[in-house]
Amino acid sequence: MEKKAPLVTIRCITYNHAPYIRQCLDGFLMQQTTFPFIVIIHDDASTDGTEEILREYAAKYPDIIIPLYEKENQYSKYGHLMTVRKQMDPLIKGKYIALCEGDDYWTDPLKLQKQVDFLESHPEHSMCFHQVLRHHQDTDEPDEPYDTKLEERDYTGVELYTHCRPSEVSVVMRHDVIQSDVYSRFVEEELSFGDIPVFLSCAHCGKVHAMTDTMAVYRMHKGGVSNIFRKPNEKVLKYAHDNLMLYKIFGKEYKKEATRIYVMDYLNFFFQSKKAGELRLGVLAKVLFTHPIYTIQFLYDRYKYSRYHI
Repeated sequence: MEKKAPLVTIRCITYNHAPYIRQCLDGFLMQQTTFPFIVIIHDDASTDGTEEILREYAAKYPDIIIPLYEKENQYSKYGHLMTVRKQMDPLIKGKYIALCEGDDYWTDPLKLQKQVDFLESHPEHSMCFHQVLRHHQDTDEPDEPYDTKLEERDYTGVELYTHCRPSEVSVVMRHDVIQSDVYSRFVEEELSFGDIPVFLSCAHCGKVHAMTDTMAVYRMHKGGVSNIFRKPNEKVLKYAHDNLMLYKIFGKEYKKEATRIYVMDYLNFFFQSKKAGELRLGVLAKVLFTHPIYTIQFLYDRYKYSRYHI
């Protein structure tokens, strides 16, 4: 009997997630759906045993889990994961793509079914996402909603960029989006981040809907990518520049926020460097010269905050 083609491809990128990857994969495998799905999972040359766990699952579920293994870490080599994206995208099958990183996981066995049902009945929508719990792996902080203000409604691209950024672990999108010109352009630009351009590509191609059901967990830990921005790191400046590229790709409606983030990242880098004992006056001078109003506002807000929080 011929196997049915998958309706959904789950795209997962992992690196040194040995303590977490089983929970991630089990979240995929527990999904109760009326349709077949596959998991394309890319291991970026892990050194902690992640690859061995993936081989174990791939051997046990060969019709579902399709692993890709790197011999050399692509993120370290290129400073972004666009090369990985270019490898994975042609392998995607089906009408929909679900996203999840290897250190995050799904908690609702009906997650995929709920989101696919919504997109099947709303052809004008290119993406839907949902509420997520934020879990602090390395501290005793309690789990908390990823977005306390999330509403059950459609969100514009500008809203997704300015104040309602979905967690990747919550996203299901149409396969057609990654075949669009706007998506291809951001991939070719090799931006240093991949999540928000995907969301903006979806908003460019159709409507985006949010669900308030909590169906996944976003894990915060020391090895996470978000920790890059908590210390002086040249990648922060690349990230800042890439935000300016966003409005050039997706439209002028994103220019104000892109510029604000650009200035904020530069100034945060300046103050983090200063705190670490390195005075980077060139960084301060650059944004003060190119975007004086945003820079002065940021410095004033910082001064006002420090004055009242001594």
